[in-house]
Amino acid sequence: MLSGPADSPEIVADFHAMEPLDETAARAFDELREATLAVFAGTALEAGDLIIVDNRAAVHGRTAFRPRYDGQGRWLRRCFAVADLRPSRAIRAAGSQVCAPLGLVSAP
Repeated sequence: MLSGPADSPEIVADFHAMEPLDETAARAFDELREATLAVFAGTALEAGDLIIVDNRAAVHGRTAFRPRYDGQGRWLRRCFAVADLRPSRAIRAAGSQVCAPLGLVSAP
């Protein structure tokens, strides 16, 4: 979950999808979850707002909601940015810096 140098670690944490491998890992996992919840800061976005999160430096999530299925409910648009475009060459049009939506990408 933590990697990189001690003075500038990177974090990857998904408390719903990750499973600790043993008791020691489970205690560390629970401690990290509790520490994260202790400093939790929420925000409500309005139409047109944008929030940018560096997934290597922050843990984030969304609160539960009840979908309305009427076109007026909660809507989330995802966008990903990368520092190095080279690994995505095979799934981008020649000369483009934009990848197709993930659901539309076929395996190379």
